[in-house]
Amino acid sequence: MLSNTTDQAAATAIPASQQATGLADGAALIASLTRVLAEWTAPEFLTAVAAREGVALDPGAITMITILSHNGPLRPSHLATNMVTGASNISKIVGRLSSAGLVERVADPTDARAQRVQLSTAGHKVAASLVRAGNGLVDQLLDGWPERDCAEFTRLLAKFEKSTIVLAAQLGNKP
Repeated sequence: MLSNTTDQAAATAIPASQQATGLADGAALIASLTRVLAEWTAPEFLTAVAAREGVALDPGAITMITILSHNGPLRPSHLATNMVTGASNISKIVGRLSSAGLVERVADPTDARAQRVQLSTAGHKVAASLVRAGNGLVDQLLDGWPERDCAEFTRLLAKFEKSTIVLAAQLGNKP
């Protein structure tokens, strides 16, 4: 129950959907998340962060190496779904990475007619460099934050990630 008329007036200005979650400014959260995602996925940003660890790859290659590092070998069709792109683009990226010795095509153990793409030994080394670059980025972004704030941010972001995964499954975006 709200204790005074100021609180009641503020509550009526907040949409009911946001009141239910206790989120007073959902638009500001969406704007911040959109901005962070836009920055972090911008081609120039991706390549500049990777370059900090000596990785000189295009954004599509960086993304594919990251996905393969997290998920293991995948069929090209699954890579296309994860990267939100078409089969021809996946084929081009796999070709570039294969020529560079960073990925290899292997038989799919569940279907002899199909192939999977997996990181080579050199590809795993590049993936480790990308992790170091990402860790350095986070360290730089959180520089000067009190340790307590960093821990709380990490905890809350993990909670938000879990909620996102659950909702994505409910919406049918993920198996």
